[in-house]
Amino acid sequence: MKKLFLLLGIPALLFSTSCRNREKEQGKIESVGDLTEASQNVEKKMKASSDRWAERRAKGDTLALPYKELQSYLPDINGYSKDGGPKGSQMSGYGMGSWSQAEQEYSNGDNRVSIKIFDYNAAQQAFMGMTAMFGMGFSSEDDDKKQASVDVGVKNVAAYETLYKKEKRAEMSMVAGDRFIINIESNGVGDEDFIRSVAKSMDLSGLASK
Repeated sequence: MKKLFLLLGIPALLFSTSCRNREKEQGKIESVGDLTEASQNVEKKMKASSDRWAERRAKGDTLALPYKELQSYLPDINGYSKDGGPKGSQMSGYGMGSWSQAEQEYSNGDNRVSIKIFDYNAAQQAFMGMTAMFGMGFSSEDDDKKQASVDVGVKNVAAYETLYKKEKRAEMSMVAGDRFIINIESNGVGDEDFIRSVAKSMDLSGLASK
């Protein structure tokens, strides 16, 4: 649950990080026109997200999927074993409607992978900015890590990855269909090829079509 609420701050964090990165590299924001264009693009993406939610609502699809159904989207990872069975839960209240989550831990020797899927269908308005921000092509880099939006090649799926330079660790967050948040964390293998291969092993198109 703590992880879910932390995700609420991602859009603002990404925007702040991106602006600081551009200021550091160029000394100033390029122009007011650039900021206006970026703001307009974000607004368009958020409107598209809102429209998709309205379509689901018109069909009566207003609740999060049961966590047992979410668990069916947790993949097998080549070379890794599942550490026990999948976990999951459903929650409601706090003025945010209902949501559900499923998660699975994997291991290969000392290497670990964790995958979590959240369905925030009933709280879509709280999270719809994430898709817009992930899809804006933001990137940042320092001595410790490299972060960037990435294209996983699946329609209506936006992704943002973090590669740590001093550790064999990588993370990827994705938003599928303006509804599902997928978090992948890899410890022991920190390269982009691996974290992206794990992402592509999932049925992202199935989630995005919900």
